[in-house]
Amino acid sequence: MQSLQPQWKRYQELRPDELASCLQTAPVAFWPLGLIEHHGWHLPVGYDGLKAERICIRIAEETGGVILPTMWWGANGGHGDFLWTHYQSEEATTSILVNTTEQLIRFGFRVIVLLAGHYPWQGLLEKQLPTLQAKHPEVLLLWGTEMSICGEAVKLNGDHAAREETSYGLCLFPELIDMNALRPGRDASAWPQGDAPPTEKQHPGVCFDPNEPLFGQMGADSRTASAARGEEGITRLVNHLATTIHGYLERE
Repeated sequence: MQSLQPQWKRYQELRPDELASCLQTAPVAFWPLGLIEHHGWHLPVGYDGLKAERICIRIAEETGGVILPTMWWGANGGHGDFLWTHYQSEEATTSILVNTTEQLIRFGFRVIVLLAGHYPWQGLLEKQLPTLQAKHPEVLLLWGTEMSICGEAVKLNGDHAAREETSYGLCLFPELIDMNALRPGRDASAWPQGDAPPTEKQHPGVCFDPNEPLFGQMGADSRTASAARGEEGITRLVNHLATTIHGYLERE
């Protein structure tokens, strides 16, 4: 008899009894950590959260579990002066991060995956999650970006809206990407109030010229990206994390 495909659900859509049932069948919680941030002319401003959520879905399709609403309000980065970017304080994001994770542990989840699409989440996770893991050795906490969450086993490359992130996006949500938007011709209206940040505030490696097709990007030319390139990396990451989660639950 063919085995049934694991079922995953969205946390916010479930009734209390349904959540209790999920704990019995697959006590796994996925929490995508994102940000609203300028990601070049061709990618959506919610790219980081979309990337994290779509990867979580891919893993949950193999393991079952629940996916929490994406955390959109993160901190830090090199695009704070860009139009359409929203950075919050570290204190605010840290409080939500710690409180929510502790609540999930108290509610009975045995595996909690905190997948960050925005790379500066890594520092906040490293400050808080080891302490929580030490307090709760009975729970498996997996945290990090696609570059770090698998440790040395799977180390994907990252950038900002350039070849790597564009490839992941073309793999995960091609319907939200417009490669034709990578064209010159924009002016200073691309900045809030029409003012670019002074040179000393410009993050090294980021393109700050709105007339450039690669405005806002940092890394290899996004026009060399491909869905196949993204799929190769995402598949390795998903397979590794799904195997890790299955192995942990089977040992219990």
